[in-house]
Amino acid sequence: MSPPPDMRVPARASLGVLLSLMLLSGCDAFDWNSDTSGTSDRLTAPFEPHVNLLADVNRDGTVNAADETDEELWTAERGAIFLANIDDDQKRCAFSMSPSAMSDDALEACNDAADSEINGDEDLWDLARLRVERWAEAPDYAVGTVSVGGPASEKVRLFKQIGDEFFSFRIPNLLPLSAKDLREGVSIALEAKDIVRDPDLWDGYADVVLTIYHVDRPTERFQDTVRLRVAPVVMFHHLTPVRNVYVSRLDDEDSSRFRQELGGALAESGEPTAFSEFAVDDLWAQDYFEPAYMSMPRLGGRGAQHVIQVNYRAANANWNSSRIPLREAGRIVYWLRGRDQAAVSQYQPGLSAESQTLNSLGNTEVIPPYEKDGVKYPLGRLLRGRGPSSEPDFQPDPSFTKMLDAQAVQPVVYLDTSWLAVAHVDETISFLPANTPRGWIALVADPAQARRLLMKALEEGHGESKLFEDRRWLYDRPAEVTVSALLDHAGVMDTSARAALEIDEQLRILRAETGLTDDEIVRVPFLFQSAPNGATALQPGTVNLLSVSRSMVIAPDPHGLVIDGKDIFKAQLEEALAPHGIRVHWTDTWDLYHVGGGEIHCATNSARDVPSAKWWESGR
Repeated sequence: MSPPPDMRVPARASLGVLLSLMLLSGCDAFDWNSDTSGTSDRLTAPFEPHVNLLADVNRDGTVNAADETDEELWTAERGAIFLANIDDDQKRCAFSMSPSAMSDDALEACNDAADSEINGDEDLWDLARLRVERWAEAPDYAVGTVSVGGPASEKVRLFKQIGDEFFSFRIPNLLPLSAKDLREGVSIALEAKDIVRDPDLWDGYADVVLTIYHVDRPTERFQDTVRLRVAPVVMFHHLTPVRNVYVSRLDDEDSSRFRQELGGALAESGEPTAFSEFAVDDLWAQDYFEPAYMSMPRLGGRGAQHVIQVNYRAANANWNSSRIPLREAGRIVYWLRGRDQAAVSQYQPGLSAESQTLNSLGNTEVIPPYEKDGVKYPLGRLLRGRGPSSEPDFQPDPSFTKMLDAQAVQPVVYLDTSWLAVAHVDETISFLPANTPRGWIALVADPAQARRLLMKALEEGHGESKLFEDRRWLYDRPAEVTVSALLDHAGVMDTSARAALEIDEQLRILRAETGLTDDEIVRVPFLFQSAPNGATALQPGTVNLLSVSRSMVIAPDPHGLVIDGKDIFKAQLEEALAPHGIRVHWTDTWDLYHVGGGEIHCATNSARDVPSAKWWESGR
């Protein structure tokens, strides 16, 4: 709904015109044709307005007198919060998976903050509330504004309640207040038009200023300021249960079988998990997008959070295509966009083709919450792979990196993944909730342990027993191999030895950053083989699994060596996780995913319960 025409302020109004229009915006606007014999008294009479702007500074979901203290500051303990209103509550944004039918730019441009309207009652819940406290004795010559200045002025929109509805004005960062408004008090709503992407342009803070004037003395300003911060985007860690699992739906028997088995495993977990399938020609649901969230205190919610899920689109640029600049399957984030579902895309064109694999979102994971040396990370930290500093062309997209860094609440830990063919952190490390003082464990690939398991089998007389029975590589090459032949394979053993050294270095960094101990690390044995551009898992990489809940994971069947009716690689992981109360559901992914360089985690994606820890309490 648009405001009445006489309520709109011209975009370039002068101060005098602006004040006149503000006066005229109320039903009791000053009558310029009335008797002015008392003008001199009005000019000289004391003007002591009641200037009080309130917001939910104490974050209890209400706006009241308890919010007065330190309202101009923003700390871990106090400070009002607002959201980037970039969802699509009425599902009004058009969508097509075809770039020729609808461009990426057109998809990105549509959301609830793209217009100046409140898009239904649900949209109003996404806006933070402020209130101009009533000044009951305000004279007719008192006027005011509520405004936002500085870099935030281009990033926010203010709404004023008139009757039962909220209206914006032609200048989105300024609201006029009449004397009648000041006498009655005014409810205000605030939205951000985007998340923080570059803190050099906007740091996410907005100072909302109530200014009251005497109409004849406009240079005398009486002001009250409230500082708000836009919610950062927070990525999910694995300590909360899965609530929605996403997978690509391909039109073939292998995909159908995998999806059916995955759905059955989720049902078996006992968790109330939704299962979403995307009809895209891209196997790797983990890589082309990533669910995250942003939140603020829920209005009247008594400590609850109002949450918008934010689905990041991967910054995978099609370096050889100007017509289709980004990985097409990532357009699915706009299909997901709807009520409390937002989509964000950020990328820099012109980066090297080799570095694009680092922009897949399987290369951006979350270390769960922890504390080290008195420093707390209540929402965990991002974990990302990159090349060494000596390889400037093998780094993640700098604009996407800047956007992640700008969220601030999950500082990044980087590992060198340049030695891997796919170069993703989820190939070597993952995290599970567990019954430990820390509350979680790290699963770490260990090719040296895999070799020890096979050497033990050889010594026990199983040298001619086979791994990968009835399995085939690409181009119909047989995969099965005896224990003795595998141990004698110089290429596999050399690649695995190098992988062990590289993983040790990754683990050294992880220990230094988190304080992980040996008791909190579960070694996951599998070997590596050489591919044209790096190392890849020879056996299905069982570290690349899906954490469903505190008691269940779904892992790829290793098709390992069977001794006395048991796959020794399955048995190793089951025994390692059992003390933590975690059971393993095994799923065959060889033909569909493993031969292409990925496993269960690469094949799926998940949105989870929002943690009870609130981002605004992090101190960042």
